[in-house]
Amino acid sequence: MTKIHPPGLPVERGKIHEFADAILDDHPHYHDADAAAAAGLPGVVAPPTFVMAAALFPEPDAKLPPELTSLDMRYTLHGGQEFFFERPVFAGDVLRGEPGEVRTYEKQGKRGGVMKFVEFETVYRDQHGEVVVRTKNTAIQTAGVVQE
Repeated sequence: MTKIHPPGLPVERGKIHEFADAILDDHPHYHDADAAAAAGLPGVVAPPTFVMAAALFPEPDAKLPPELTSLDMRYTLHGGQEFFFERPVFAGDVLRGEPGEVRTYEKQGKRGGVMKFVEFETVYRDQHGEVVVRTKNTAIQTAGVVQE
């Protein structure tokens, strides 16, 4: 039987609550709809890093950039992650990620030879097609095993 995946990631209030619990953040705007409403918010707000959960729900035809898939994962490290928000993510949003810019460059390392950097952007849009957040991730591939 073929699984049918609806497009996008529905941002659910319960998942926001669970995520906030997992990161040990008890801010009431992440857990309590009344507190969020009293603050003038349209709903429970998601913690900033919540959008990374959308990476677990790629679009059916989504493909990673070839610059990323060509890396040797035995020598690849997570080099960083940045978030650029147009607005907060709220319960009720449906996020769809699409690939953005990809940039590659190399630097000479001190102990691991030449390091290859791949910076790749993902643009998340809401159910109305509006950009909500952009993420930039950096992967670093060393030339081999890092020497002491």
